[in-house]
Amino acid sequence: MIWVDTKYANLLSSKLERYKVKSHNPFLANFRCPLCGDSSKNKNKARGYFYTSKHGLVMKCHNCGVTIGFSKLIQKLDTTLYQQYSLEKFGNKKIKNTFDFEPKFQTKSIVQLPDFIKCLNELKMIYGNDHPAVEYCINRKIPEEKFQYVYYIENVSRVTEVVEQYKDRIITNEQRIVLPFFNRERKPIGFTMRAMDNNKLRYMTIRLDDNEPMLFGHERVNFNRPVICVEGPIDSLFLSNAVAVSGSDMKKATRILPEDTTYVFDNQPRNKVLCKLMESVIKDGKKVCIWSNTIIGKDINDMAKIGYSVEKIIYSRSYTGLSAENAFREWRRC
Repeated sequence: MIWVDTKYANLLSSKLERYKVKSHNPFLANFRCPLCGDSSKNKNKARGYFYTSKHGLVMKCHNCGVTIGFSKLIQKLDTTLYQQYSLEKFGNKKIKNTFDFEPKFQTKSIVQLPDFIKCLNELKMIYGNDHPAVEYCINRKIPEEKFQYVYYIENVSRVTEVVEQYKDRIITNEQRIVLPFFNRERKPIGFTMRAMDNNKLRYMTIRLDDNEPMLFGHERVNFNRPVICVEGPIDSLFLSNAVAVSGSDMKKATRILPEDTTYVFDNQPRNKVLCKLMESVIKDGKKVCIWSNTIIGKDINDMAKIGYSVEKIIYSRSYTGLSAENAFREWRRC
């Protein structure tokens, strides 16, 4: 009886700022989240959504992260309308709300990315798998639960609207994948824009704060658990508790990350610059993953696409001290 939910969603719209139906089949509507208030700085931001599930409409907010069933939401916002809704949908049956979630609000404020940088989750809700950014990530086998950390920009030149110092460097208007970097307080400090085609300039990195270390995943990594530090943001999305340096010196990361961190370099034993850096990290006594010479693939994404259990391999091939030096020498002979 999804039609009952959509009918009452439209009746509830008077209490939902900037309410707009995006699609009728399947039903999708967008509005400012009534639970967290959405952005206090920008009244045009609308990051609440109704989307269709097998149980009926569900509300999801991309600001506070809440997921809540429609019947629970309408009960919170309008008790009179809720009584009419429950009578029409359930009759005299006792209602069991499948999506009985309370919102988990962020305790730390997040300075939002510009409106023209869109979250992949939002694009997938609206366009399904047909959007080029969604298709790109699916082809790279990025786990769907990690789509929330991947963004998209339709025209990279729009970046100069917020960072004018890059005006002379960004002269293209192509679309790209965006991988944002936040500090521990969840403030954006920069982002990497990855080409979706065979562009020779694969990455563009924008810094918003030169005083902060650029570590992808820094805001969400759990330092009370073992951490993995890799070379690229996309590689980190295949691991459970990881950060990425994205072009930054891995050596700098060793000064920030906890002792129980494993440093993972790309599987490129012929790359002299990489090998020199890797050797330096080993000499500092850090834990380093040394790939087996039987492993195929130049990086974690390649290995994941082949079907390797990458995280299991990383922990089984992690070394320190003399054992790391010996394994490193063997790897270089590959």
